Amino acid sequence: MGFYEDLGVPTRINAAAYYTALGGSIMAPEVIAAMNNASRSFISMHELQLKAGQKIAKLTQNEGAYITTGAAASIVLSILAFRTKGDIHEIQRIIDGKGAPSEVIVQTGHRIPYDPAIRLAGSTIVTVGNAVQTFEYELESAINENTTCIFFVAGAHLATPTLPLETVVRIAGKYKVPVVVDAAAQLPPLSNLWHFTKNAGADLVIFSGGKTFKGPQSTGLILGKSEWIEAIRANGSPFQRFARAFKVGKEEIAGITTAVERYVNHDHAAEFKSWEKVIDA
Repeated sequence: MGFYEDLGVPTRINAAAYYTALGGSIMAPEVIAAMNNASRSFISMHELQLKAGQKIAKLTQNEGAYITTGAAASIVLSILAFRTKGDIHEIQRIIDGKGAPSEVIVQTGHRIPYDPAIRLAGSTIVTVGNAVQTFEYELESAINENTTCIFFVAGAHLATPTLPLETVVRIAGKYKVPVVVDAAAQLPPLSNLWHFTKNAGADLVIFSGGKTFKGPQSTGLILGKSEWIEAIRANGSPFQRFARAFKVGKEEIAGITTAVERYVNHDHAAEFKSWEKVIDA
């Protein structure tokens, strides 16, 4: 009898996608093997997170990388990094509930169900534009001394009249406001791993580890500028600070690192052809 059968939980046929509510993806054998291997030893979690991040950054052509417990946790950590800039005094003020006012700008067309993650970081959401479109002057007018960042959501499922990322980055740069992109499910193409940061100019981009990567569902990635990755590190586990709640285990770090390496070196063209055969059948 299998684990699910023993609990009386029926398995499902997934004809949808890599949804969290369905258990994410099915981990690749290499990922499971890496997690099993990592479970057998004690290590420094500080060093492991650093070295794994460096490897993932190189694989994804980014300045830096940080492993999290998922895309939602990545939103919280990114905003905390922007709020504190890694300064231990500001981190402590936020822990004490005395942090400076913080606003995160989001286009109306990008209001996905992750408001709690933004608010968990202690920020207020400022919405710009409407359901039909967003004008540049609306975004620019919303920026003030309390603006922490602009939260941009990538995906073809969103309203097209919203301002494109390149425009958002240009306006944000004018006021020295960082931009973070939620691209949790935006793989493939492989190039998205560096497109949002290197090509479009965003400061940080977020990916889920338990979807197309076929890594552990309880993982996520933040990729981007090294200064912000270091600020994230200052807020995160194993430090006993605000984001200790988003603790990533050594097994998950091994799993997602292996999953990213596997995905980067994968024959995507061959996989696409196999999908087409299924569709044509």
